[in-house]
Amino acid sequence: MTDNIKQILANYGLSDKEVKIYLALLSYGNATAQALSRFTKIKRTSIYPLAERLVTKGILGIYKAKYGTHYIATSPRSLISRLDRIQKELSAALPQLEAMQSKQPEEANVKYYKGKEGYMSVLNETLDGYSYEIFYIGAAQELNNVISEKYVVKTYIPERLKRKIILKQIVFPDKFSKKLQETDGAELRLTRFFPEGYSFTGNMIIYKNKVTYLSSIKELSCVVIESKEIAELEKEKFRLLWEKLR
Repeated sequence: MTDNIKQILANYGLSDKEVKIYLALLSYGNATAQALSRFTKIKRTSIYPLAERLVTKGILGIYKAKYGTHYIATSPRSLISRLDRIQKELSAALPQLEAMQSKQPEEANVKYYKGKEGYMSVLNETLDGYSYEIFYIGAAQELNNVISEKYVVKTYIPERLKRKIILKQIVFPDKFSKKLQETDGAELRLTRFFPEGYSFTGNMIIYKNKVTYLSSIKELSCVVIESKEIAELEKEKFRLLWEKLR
């Protein structure tokens, strides 16, 4: 079984042992706790609470047979249906959740993220809204080494366009960035390049009242600062550099 499928199921919210149980049942159709223990190398006493938790989530089914209790995996398509249901429930609860959120507009808020999932969360957060500007400065190729060019082209850009968010970027003239510049007008983007002789691997994104710093794949770290004053400072620095690179 590919590590990619296991990682996808882990992102879905399953633990390593839950992934093993679900994949085993997909492969064998149905099984008792004893058989699952043999298939997955997980202790039988551990199988029961893990399987029951998956039954509660609607990921496994359960039925009584002549030779004891059997578990069966639900259709992989039902996993998507479950996500849709959860999304609808969360959307309905969103106003209440936001009302409960502590608001401290005058106090800077700093968040730290680690790993690829952190980068994806931070980038998705930059698209939380409609009709505003994003200022981006950095080494696009270094960022792509973490998030992939496919994500930028197939996911990030279409979502940004749907939300009518304008991107101004100052980047190195690498092959990827030069190709993107060809479609700047159609993709609500303005691009200027650093001159030769400059080199760094980090990235910075400024939008609304937030400033995000992202390191290269070597460190896999990013920091988000939510502060109106700091965001305005970085926007002014960006504008100054933008005018210098005319």
